[in-house]
Amino acid sequence: MKREDNNSSHYGINVFGVSSAEFFWGLALPVLFESTFLQIFLKGIGASNRTVGLVPALMSAGMMLFGVAAAYITSHLEKKRIAVIITHAAASLPVILFGILLPFTSPESRVTLFLSCYIAFSLLLGLTLPVWQNFLIKIFEPRKTVRALAAMMIVQMAARFTGSVIIFRTIDRFAFSTNSTSAVFLTAGLLMLTGSFMFYFVREHVDSPDTVRKHHSIQSLLASARTITGNRNYMLYIYSFVESHATIAILSFYANFAVQHRGIDSASAAGLFAAVIYTASFTANITLGWMDLLSLKGKIIAARISSICGTVTLLVSSNMHMFLAASFLFGISRGVNQFAYVPGVKRISGADDTTDYFAISSVLIFPFAFGIPFLSGLVLDITGGGAGSFIFVFFSLLIFQTAGLAAVILADFRSGD
Repeated sequence: MKREDNNSSHYGINVFGVSSAEFFWGLALPVLFESTFLQIFLKGIGASNRTVGLVPALMSAGMMLFGVAAAYITSHLEKKRIAVIITHAAASLPVILFGILLPFTSPESRVTLFLSCYIAFSLLLGLTLPVWQNFLIKIFEPRKTVRALAAMMIVQMAARFTGSVIIFRTIDRFAFSTNSTSAVFLTAGLLMLTGSFMFYFVREHVDSPDTVRKHHSIQSLLASARTITGNRNYMLYIYSFVESHATIAILSFYANFAVQHRGIDSASAAGLFAAVIYTASFTANITLGWMDLLSLKGKIIAARISSICGTVTLLVSSNMHMFLAASFLFGISRGVNQFAYVPGVKRISGADDTTDYFAISSVLIFPFAFGIPFLSGLVLDITGGGAGSFIFVFFSLLIFQTAGLAAVILADFRSGD
């Protein structure tokens, strides 16, 4: 039986399996990833702007360093379900540890504790993502991949929305007390651990069960890197995601900008902004993902334009309604990028096993993924962190977003459109 036929027969259970995992992880992600809660929490425990900017930079470093390790360790595995479960479960452990230790840590040591746990989380997530991304491609037949991933992301975004509302209610009632934030992190880690085992329901199919793939060597990994960097369209596609990292940098600071300089209350910035982002992502996943409006290239162009419009709105925002409008536009961009990136890699690479592509791509984009958010925080600290400093940083990031739009327009998607 062909792989496409097997994947088709397992389509329902596979969508259920990955969506169940994403539901539990989605409840936790507002605490840890592109988090308005996290930036306000960090400022509350005495972190500088450069430390706030270091959070997404650390995530990018983890993806680069351990993403390559993931390709080296798992490229020979025909079946990757067990590897996906183990790596997801491992990534949850530093979050659980931080939630447990936070109440017993002195105030002056809390930033150090957080950074230590977040570095471990980032490295383990870097090990997880390339394996998971390739796993998603292989368990769905190509013509159904976008719709399947959109269904998965719809569930995740609904869970993220729920998680952000819970954060809003928690902070609104208890503020950023040590016990409440400890409970938030501990709960997030336990939810991630639970979700990791939902991949058990997924069914994999291999064409030749007796086939043993050759383990990567340094030479074969370098050869793979040369092949990837020699693909002009793929390089344009990957570097178009400089927009994504510029947007992540904006999301890392704009809640603090709203609270410090535009009179927005902390609970709304920590929870309501995130809820609107996830509502927009949910909408984008339904219309552009599940309903499959626009070509794959058209979806990604729409994401780039949306982020640019969001930043322009942010630059002139002076009240809650304008910040919510900017949040909605950012949410559309993030929603499309999250379900379109994986099939885009598959489309342009043309490879069967794309673990190498995901791992090498994290290295190629690393200077931007690390540098953009970290330097943004550094500039805010150097210039005093006033309203003008934030405006300057946001305008600079708008230039990167525009460059990302230009790159994706130049990329050729015709092999599949």
